[in-house]
Amino acid sequence: MNTTSGSVTSLRERLSSVTGVWEGTYTHLTPGGTLLETYGSRQETRLEGDRWYERVIYLREGAEPEVLDFRARFEGEDDLVFGSTDFEGRARLVDGRFLLFPYQWSAEPGVEVVELITFADEDYRSRLWKRFRDRRLEQITVVEEHRVHGGVPEVWH
Repeated sequence: MNTTSGSVTSLRERLSSVTGVWEGTYTHLTPGGTLLETYGSRQETRLEGDRWYERVIYLREGAEPEVLDFRARFEGEDDLVFGSTDFEGRARLVDGRFLLFPYQWSAEPGVEVVELITFADEDYRSRLWKRFRDRRLEQITVVEEHRVHGGVPEVWH
């Protein structure tokens, strides 16, 4: 299977091809392009049946690592639904290599984020977040990530 082209036919197939450990850099910008913050990250993902587990570790200089755990479930082959008391969203695959993921945090009413993940090849991907407050663009985040070969995600539930 060539995981970098349109030959991927479902979201489940795409996510299965990108499980593991990824490391990268987050860059937060104003809508005008002014740098707000940049820091490293580690993302660990795994797929168990119809359940998706994702751990994101933010690595800000001079601070303890911040760890966020996300859980999602498939509805069919092409909808991945994140739903908890504090976070909800739905991910959809477009053209085999672009993941569109709108989501919201319950602690931030009026804030919506639309994330676009581009799977460039098996070892590199980029993510772009557009963060809106009250339907106005507030922030842009650019994430570049590389696969950690041999990296094993921590198992948690």
